[in-house]
Amino acid sequence: MLGNPLFESLLWGHEYDLSGLDESLRERIASGQFKRIVFYGMGCSSVVSDIVKGFFLSERLPVQVQVINDYDLEWFVDREVMKDPSTLTIIVCYSGWSVEPCLFYDTMREMTGNQNLIVLTGGGKIAGLCREHGSSLIQYKLRHADREYPLYHVQQFFAIFLDLFHQLGITQRSYKEELEESVTFLKNEFSEGTLKRAEAIAEKLRDSRIVLLGTADWYVTLLKQTTMFFNEIAMVPTHRNLLHEFSHTEVAAYSDPSAKQAMVVFRDANADDYTRNKIQTLEKLFGDKSVPQNRNIEFVTIDLDQENFFKKFFFGHFFTVYIAYYLGLHADVTGRDLISIAAGNPWWSQRSIELFPKCVDIPSSLEPTSAASVG
Repeated sequence: MLGNPLFESLLWGHEYDLSGLDESLRERIASGQFKRIVFYGMGCSSVVSDIVKGFFLSERLPVQVQVINDYDLEWFVDREVMKDPSTLTIIVCYSGWSVEPCLFYDTMREMTGNQNLIVLTGGGKIAGLCREHGSSLIQYKLRHADREYPLYHVQQFFAIFLDLFHQLGITQRSYKEELEESVTFLKNEFSEGTLKRAEAIAEKLRDSRIVLLGTADWYVTLLKQTTMFFNEIAMVPTHRNLLHEFSHTEVAAYSDPSAKQAMVVFRDANADDYTRNKIQTLEKLFGDKSVPQNRNIEFVTIDLDQENFFKKFFFGHFFTVYIAYYLGLHADVTGRDLISIAAGNPWWSQRSIELFPKCVDIPSSLEPTSAASVG
């Protein structure tokens, strides 16, 4: 999957079905009624929502975007904001089987009288709830849906949002030109030399516990998905932190670690002087191997010095995907159904993967059928 097939998926932003969207809601969206979009998502679905938030902020688009990652919404957004007629709520749940989005759907349906609410999903239980209650439903229709790792569709999900927002009149453009230019850029950028850099970084990070560090813009947009790739694909314990907060708190734990640790800093070329100096300070503190206490510390910087949001994001995204891939080659781990069991999501269990290998039009019942067993 790596390489051109994933790069070209940026051009597949039309792979969704709008027929389940209430026409009156669509007209109200086009009229400019909504000044705020609140996304709800868990896992990969929340990653895409965060990218959209970062994109809207970066492009200074005149719509406020907020993201909720827990069904107990009061800790994220005030209930009166959610009831506001200018707030559009979009629940994103690719599998349709995550428990929390279904709970949040019930809350929002009761709170808003099933108004100003859209569910974007691949099908599953939540799609069945939408059909039962007449809620607006937009369904993913991916041609090449990967059954086990929806993370590999992150860039296509983002392209779908860009196309969807244009279709609904939320944005004036679909950004098709920027996406096409990004595909060309990626095909040229990810030469053998770039892949060797990613492989060398993976070798450096091998057997480490990893912290990803970035400023607020990339912490929201890039670091969450990178953390997920490292944890889920490479099976390497990884967490993320804000660069400046880290220097005030967690940095103390790196005084003289007995086990191997790694810091990966995302360095934006447009960062202010204070941030650039902070990164230099950290590199001097922990990157100097002549200091005995640094023997178990690896310090890595990834430069985001491309010319615009699209190229910076997509380079950072795919470069870290490759690092995760090379790290994963070192892993000799037999996976368990940890996400499926811990999250209470049966769609990701090995049994469901065997019964429903195609991952399209995700069923609202996971009982085996003769067709599923044959497929």
